[in-house]
Amino acid sequence: MNTKIKVDMGTSILFLFVGVFLLLCSIMKVTDINLLFLITMASYMMINFGKFLLTKENKDYEGLLSAIASLMVGSMVFLKKDLDNPSTLAFLLFTWIILQSLIKLKKADYYHDRKSKYWILEISLLVIFILIGILTSINLNYNVEIKILVLGYFFFIHGILELIDPVMIYLTKE
Repeated sequence: MNTKIKVDMGTSILFLFVGVFLLLCSIMKVTDINLLFLITMASYMMINFGKFLLTKENKDYEGLLSAIASLMVGSMVFLKKDLDNPSTLAFLLFTWIILQSLIKLKKADYYHDRKSKYWILEISLLVIFILIGILTSINLNYNVEIKILVLGYFFFIHGILELIDPVMIYLTKE
């Protein structure tokens, strides 16, 4: 197994842990959504930047671009400071989803061949990610515990979607 696949699997598992962390926070009645969303974006920024540093010889800039997107949305939390308002949280999350979708589309273009099974896999995962993101953004109109639970499920599902790509590449290349 090459380094890139190991790093991609490792970062995907870390993304799963971020989702589990949010799910546990909702169960333990931690309700500071500003802090939790900021921690989530900071975690994604650090994980993606580490991913970029470990795989930069492959000329795959997805990690760097995702780190920048997470930094941008995380810095918006400081400007808004009112994530209790469902429309503000939905706007920030949807902004992050749009940025991530553009990055994933660029990664799908990295495979170049539109008939390749990896390109089809990337586009399929992208469509699922966008649909899950839209459904999550729509369902942020409840109380804080439910918002954190919905965000936890979203980031957990995002970790699963991120894990599918390296696992499929590993299984087909080995």
